[in-house]
Amino acid sequence: MPVGAVRTLEELARIGRQRTVADRSVHLRQEGVEADLLLDSVSADSVTLEHVSVDGTLTIRSCRIDELVIDHVEADAVLVANCRVGRLTVRNAPVGCEVIVTDTSLVSLAVHSCGDTRLERVRVEELAQLNTLRGDVRIVHARLSALAVRSQVTAGRLGRPRVDARALRVREDITLDDLWLSGLDLRDVEAKELNLQRVRLDQPLRATELRCSETVRVNGLVIPAGDSSTITDSTVRGPLEVRDLKVCESDRARPEATARLSLDNSTVTRLTAASAQPTVISLRGSSVTDTLGLPGGGLRYSLDAASSVGDMELAGQVFRDGGQVVSFVERSFTEVTGTALEAVRSALAKRNRNREVDQLYYLTRQREAGMLPPLRRSVSRGVLGGVLGWGVRARNPARVLVAGILLTAVGLQLAGPLRNTGQSVTNMTAAAKSLDLAFALWLNVGTGLPSELKTAQWTALAVTFTSAGLLFTTLIVGIVIRKLVR
Repeated sequence: MPVGAVRTLEELARIGRQRTVADRSVHLRQEGVEADLLLDSVSADSVTLEHVSVDGTLTIRSCRIDELVIDHVEADAVLVANCRVGRLTVRNAPVGCEVIVTDTSLVSLAVHSCGDTRLERVRVEELAQLNTLRGDVRIVHARLSALAVRSQVTAGRLGRPRVDARALRVREDITLDDLWLSGLDLRDVEAKELNLQRVRLDQPLRATELRCSETVRVNGLVIPAGDSSTITDSTVRGPLEVRDLKVCESDRARPEATARLSLDNSTVTRLTAASAQPTVISLRGSSVTDTLGLPGGGLRYSLDAASSVGDMELAGQVFRDGGQVVSFVERSFTEVTGTALEAVRSALAKRNRNREVDQLYYLTRQREAGMLPPLRRSVSRGVLGGVLGWGVRARNPARVLVAGILLTAVGLQLAGPLRNTGQSVTNMTAAAKSLDLAFALWLNVGTGLPSELKTAQWTALAVTFTSAGLLFTTLIVGIVIRKLVR
C-alpha cells in the first residue's frame, strides 16, 4: 500500500493489521509498503517492524522511541536520523540494504547480520555491538560506551567486509573478535582498551592516532606478508600485548614470509610479545617508557636509532663476556645495533649491575665507531677503544702501559747505553737495569737518567715516556676508583 510520512503511532498502526495502538507500542509484521516509508517525529514506547517490505527507503527521523526493532525488513536503505532511541536493534537486513544511523542518541545498539553499516555522529550510552557482518562497517565521529564487532558471514561473491573508524571515542573497550576482513583502518580512535582477537586481514592493519588509557591486546592476528602493519602516532598508557601474530597461509610457503608489526612515532608503557612463527615488531621513532618484555618463540624486536627503551626484562641472564651479550641481543633483536645494546645496558644500570653495564657500554661504543668513515673508525676503535678502553675497561690501558714498559726496556737493552764494555745483549744485569729505567720513565718514579743518557734527545724521549705514563696511570686509577665507589 502507498504511504506518505507517518507522524503518529495511530498512522503507523493503520498501515498494518494492528490498526489500533496498545500501550504506546506498534508491531508491524509481514506488511508491504509500495513507496518510501518515513516515520517523522513519532513518539513511542516500542516500535517493531518485522518482515516488512518497503519499495524504497525506510527513514526514521526526529523520533523518540524507547525500543526500536527492525527485523527482516526489505528496503533499499534503512536510515535512522536525529532520533532519541533507547534500544535499537537491526537484524537480517538484505545485503544491498545499507543501514545508516546518524545524529542519534541511543542507550544501546545491536546490528545483526546486515550489509553495509554506517554510524555517524552517534552517541551510545551502553554497548554497541555489530555481529555477523555481511558488509562494510564505517564509524565516524561517534561516542560510545563500548564497542564489540564479532564474526561475519562467509565472503562469497561479495567479498570480505572492511571496518573503518574515524574520530571514535569509546569510554570502555573496543573488541574485534573472530573476523576475516579485507581491511581494518583505525584513525583518531580513543578507548580504554582495544582487543583484536582472531582477526584475519587481507590488507595490512593501519592504526593512526590511537590512544588507549589502559591496554591493547593483539591475539591471533593474521596479516599478509610483505608490508608491515603499522600503529602510527599513537599512545598506549598501559601494556601492549602481542600474541601469535601470523602471516596468511598462502604466504607461509615463501621463505622470507614474516609477520611484521611496526610502531611508528608512538609511545607505549610496556610491550610484551610472543609468536611461534617468524615475527618482527619494529619500533621506529617510538619509545617503551617502562619495560620491554623478552620476545618468545620466533619473534624478534627491531629498534631504530630514534627509539628508546626504559627497561628490559632479563630473565636472570648473566653476562660474563661480550659473547654472551651478543648472543642475548641476537635472540631478542633482529640485529645487534647500538640501540639494542643501549636497551640492555639501561636495564642492567637499573639493577646496579655495574660490571656488565661497563661491558655493554664498551661494546656499544665499539659498534657505533664501526659505522664511522675509515679514518675516524680506525682512530675510535683502535685508540679510544683498544688503547683507552672507552674509559670503562682498566685492562686495556694497563696492557698498553705494561707493553710500553717492556718495549722500552728491550729498546734500551738493544741500544746499549746501560751495558758496560764487553757485556752482551743477553746480559741479565744490564737487562735488569734497562727494565728498571723503563719503569722509572713510564711511571715517573724520578730516579733520574744515567750520565750516558743526559743528552737533549734522550731527555725529550724521557719526557714523552713520562707523559704517556701519566696518562695511562691516571686513566687506570680513575677507572678503578670509579668501580670501587659504585
